[in-house]
Amino acid sequence: MMIALLHRRLRRLRATRDRGVALAMVVGIAAVLLLLVATTMSFAVSGLVRSNHDSDWDAAMSAAFAGIGEYQGRLTNDPSYQQYGNPSSPFTIANNSQGTVTLPTGANANPAFGITAGGSWATVPLTDGLPANASFRYEVDNSKYASNGILHIRATGKVDNVTRSVVANIKQTGFTNYVYFTDYEELDPALNSGNCPKAYAWSGTSRPATCLINFIAGDTFDGQVHSNDTLNICGGTFKQKVTTANPNRNSSGNLYTQTNCSGTPVFNAGAPQNSALITMPPPQAQLDQVRTDIPAKVPVPGCLYTGPTKITFSVSGGTGYMNVISPWTKYTELNPTGSSPFGSKPAFCGTPGSPTGTAAANAGTLADTTNGQTIAIGSSSQIFNNLVYVQSVPTNSTDPNYWASSASPINNTLKCVGADGTSTGNGLGYPIANEIVSTYSPYSCSAGDVFVQGTMHSAMTINADHFAWITGKLVYSDPANDMLGLVGAGAVWVWDPQVCTNPTPFPTRTNTTCSSSKDYLTWEATSSSGNCARTINAAILSNFHSFEVQNYSSASYAGYLCVTGSIAQEYRGPVGTGGSGTTGFLKRYSYDTRLLNSPPPKFPTPRTTSYTVATEIEVKTAFSSTGAPLS
Repeated sequence: MMIALLHRRLRRLRATRDRGVALAMVVGIAAVLLLLVATTMSFAVSGLVRSNHDSDWDAAMSAAFAGIGEYQGRLTNDPSYQQYGNPSSPFTIANNSQGTVTLPTGANANPAFGITAGGSWATVPLTDGLPANASFRYEVDNSKYASNGILHIRATGKVDNVTRSVVANIKQTGFTNYVYFTDYEELDPALNSGNCPKAYAWSGTSRPATCLINFIAGDTFDGQVHSNDTLNICGGTFKQKVTTANPNRNSSGNLYTQTNCSGTPVFNAGAPQNSALITMPPPQAQLDQVRTDIPAKVPVPGCLYTGPTKITFSVSGGTGYMNVISPWTKYTELNPTGSSPFGSKPAFCGTPGSPTGTAAANAGTLADTTNGQTIAIGSSSQIFNNLVYVQSVPTNSTDPNYWASSASPINNTLKCVGADGTSTGNGLGYPIANEIVSTYSPYSCSAGDVFVQGTMHSAMTINADHFAWITGKLVYSDPANDMLGLVGAGAVWVWDPQVCTNPTPFPTRTNTTCSSSKDYLTWEATSSSGNCARTINAAILSNFHSFEVQNYSSASYAGYLCVTGSIAQEYRGPVGTGGSGTTGFLKRYSYDTRLLNSPPPKFPTPRTTSYTVATEIEVKTAFSSTGAPLS
């Protein structure tokens, strides 16, 4: 169009006699047209450059995400891969992980650990749909992995001359993803009568009717629920997703049953769906966490207590404390590969009593059965973000916490009796006077039992190799920052003792049968108030047994058992009976959403562990396109 206009102007000018003027006009018009063409081409080229830059900008971010995904895959295939990284990385150094990562060598060398100008980058697989020159690097911060299983990864993606960086938190997928998890939906055969077989209902194995446990009207679950077994749901409200490993739908198309009941459960997120089976962790895996001789695996060991142990939490002046009574404890950390006595007594765990000392000499120590020892557990303590492990009294004579069968603490004066001074007990006041003790939940003088209550202001996991007893209200002082994991391999019990009123005293040699009894505890609220009768803040796990209320079928109806956190158990533990709450409790379980990103310190994980990206966020670019560090 511009050329045609130029020709028309020239023809008109030729018809005139003013040839000089015509020439000037031709030159001027040509210059204007050339300027217009040049400007148009400039805009076109600029748009092309900008389009290419935008494409590279987006692709660089995708390459960074691809790096996070590639690292996540390596970790899932080999959980020990968390030990690898570049100790000279700026990100690793800034997070104090340079001493806990090392570069893989030989055939295991990883180009994604490059950190220098002209150094290596890992190539994004072409199957990811990115340009052939897309690549990434990543840096590792594993400083919190030993305590809570979380890794921080900074990944930088590169396409042509564009680089972008993201930081992701990668965590182990575990039981704390659920407000309620069970392996078997049946009574625990070790804690109840009924001869329940260890088999899933969907496998076709026959179960006695007495093994069945129901969800009932009045139960509320605010969080994801999962069972490896078939759920029998007669009622209740499920506010979030419900999943089961049951692969078999019934004639109604449901993955759950309503055996011996009818009702209308409420599923706010849809009916239960199928999901993969999750396996329980192995026994005593946590005992390594109190050893001082494996610093690569356990850089900061926790505290070990032996035999029945009472822990009462409190807060004073804004600092958290725990009062500990543990008379059978001799050493609070282990060094089995060292020299005799193969143990140590760090001050932050408290002072063990003298086995041959008198009661007066042991006053104020862990062996003081009246006052115990109060220990600071605030953020400056080594027990903060760590583990407390309670073990049974060892029978191996080479163990530093071994006791001869004829010996007992406090110069052999501690008696294995209850509060009445005569009945069989653990020497710490259990059982209480006139308590009716079940054969399924006895109080042992040598077992690794922990008795816990109080207001907790810290972050830790308490792991008992036998029973964990919740003996009173157990809550956080600061719900936004405090965190408690509570593990009882043998069971986690909500203490609800029944005492005999006729005859008394009970039991004695002649009084072995109780004809009438009553509840011992006064709850936080009345059963008719609609409020919580017992409040518990914790992530709870019984990896071989159950979370259960003591005397759930004989105690009066108390109201709501309110748990904020998560509950995981091998067998389903009952907390009450009756369609509307006849005995024990109704459930009011709420998920602590912090657990999705940060589980309690050193909390057990499933045997088969996968890793998920909990959070991702773009950050200041870490490397230039040449590979030179920018921060």
